Amino acid sequence: MFNKIRAIHMAVNDLEEATKEYAESFGLEASSAETLPALGIKNALLPVGDAVIELIEPLDHEQGPVAKFLKKRGEGVYMVALEVDNIESAIKDLKQKGVRLMNDDPESRSNGVPVFIHPKSTRGLLIELIEQA
Repeated sequence: MFNKIRAIHMAVNDLEEATKEYAESFGLEASSAETLPALGIKNALLPVGDAVIELIEPLDHEQGPVAKFLKKRGEGVYMVALEVDNIESAIKDLKQKGVRLMNDDPESRSNGVPVFIHPKSTRGLLIELIEQA
């Protein structure tokens, strides 16, 4: 069902500091960085092979899902994006297995909203499903 890891999303308190640390410690340079107001984050993408580590900092450190995560758990892995061959088949298969999904309705997907596996079905890890391009 899953082909590969496409991205590991790391929640951080200070994007600039974390980006610098990853470059100095691991030689991972950001290929892009941007502010995404619609998602309430700013990010930096660090390519690793054919995947990326995405460092994300909340724009508002008091509210929103990433801020909530940081308050509860501190910095660390926030989400993993996994590639699937066919998103519809993956959704059907996961539902048949009783896996709890988020944003799995066709209307959300047609508007570009990603499908997620709820952390309650993964022992705490938010997983994004990405269809192979």
